[in-house]
Amino acid sequence: MNERLRQRYLKLMGFTPWVAVTALPGAAPSPLRDAGGDDEIDDEFAATAAETTAAPDLSALLADTAAGQVVAPTTVKKADSPAAASAPVEQTVVEQTVVEQTRSLTFTLQAHRGSEVHLWVEQQQADAPGLTREEQQQLAALLKLFDGSVQSDPKRLVCGATAGKPMTAEIARPMFDLFLRRLLGRNTTAKLLLCASEATVQALFGSERYQPVMREQITILPVSTLTEMLADPAGHKRTSWQAMVTHGFA
Repeated sequence: MNERLRQRYLKLMGFTPWVAVTALPGAAPSPLRDAGGDDEIDDEFAATAAETTAAPDLSALLADTAAGQVVAPTTVKKADSPAAASAPVEQTVVEQTVVEQTRSLTFTLQAHRGSEVHLWVEQQQADAPGLTREEQQQLAALLKLFDGSVQSDPKRLVCGATAGKPMTAEIARPMFDLFLRRLLGRNTTAKLLLCASEATVQALFGSERYQPVMREQITILPVSTLTEMLADPAGHKRTSWQAMVTHGFA
């Protein structure tokens, strides 16, 4: 880049232009140039800017950089004009490129039936083919309370990123409601005990666990996951049981 134009860019971006008074060790020799006055620098800057297709928006660039947005370099082409032949090499400017990183929801729910209370459970590993052996045993114990048994091939709701698109709460909620209607119907007054993580419950209902939520006429009670009950019976299993008793699920 032309030295005077470089310093002009630095001034516009708020940086203090700096030139070494003496030659630095190992530095390439620099040709001596007449620095000229500010008017000369302004004239050269205006002439060079006219040769490009668009002048860089340095004020917007500074605002974006201060906001922490990611920017990537790009090259502005010179216009086809007679003056372009004597112009310096193509100037490199920066173009704003915002990179969005959204964490995707990932969970899998299994649906099991009881006589009056249905039991849906979240798998410990969303991408696993099924529950672990310990989860299966805990599931069978809970289903006995509802006169149900573990199904060999339960219906499953799988939520996760697809084709590079993250799964969000806005997408997961209607998926859950549709899954619920297809399995339990619209006008049923069934009860559903949902063993799911705090993150999954927050995404689906926007509320905390151990408090009932309504979907049309279906009462849903979110409680601890099977894995949490196994890892901390005194905490999660007791809290889940108290919520079940309080809200008529046991």
